[in-house]
Amino acid sequence: MALAVTIEVLGMAMTTIPAIAADPMIGTWKLDVGSSKFVLPPPKEQTEVYKELASGEIELVLTRVQSAGAATSTRLTWPASGGVVHDPDARLPKGETLVETLLGPGEWLVTYMRNGTQYLMMHKVISQDGNTMRQTIKGLDPQGRPAEQDQVLRRQ
Repeated sequence: MALAVTIEVLGMAMTTIPAIAADPMIGTWKLDVGSSKFVLPPPKEQTEVYKELASGEIELVLTRVQSAGAATSTRLTWPASGGVVHDPDARLPKGETLVETLLGPGEWLVTYMRNGTQYLMMHKVISQDGNTMRQTIKGLDPQGRPAEQDQVLRRQ
């Protein structure tokens, strides 16, 4: 009898414990070019698809169509708790390293390094309603001058 009560109590307790929710970043996001501010010419289109993998990593597939029409796709992965970004298809330039730091659910800081020297930071924040991602990028422009870019993406 005591075993049956214990099992029942444990069963009720387990139903009241919320499941660990996916990071709010998980999903498909499309760049809103008109609401964004660019240092370089903006792409014609940009889509970011974030997925949770069974390996405990997050996968990003970034697809861009440049203003001239050329399309590129890059796949990156990193630990869901944050860490060094892996580039399984070797799309990043030689000597470039990225580190994703989880600041909180729906808030990430990406550090960009070239040959061990930081040159760019990207702060990604998901809005309270979960429908907008703002990516604020601070670093150096191609001429080495400080620059800031603000990208607004909408959940699809």
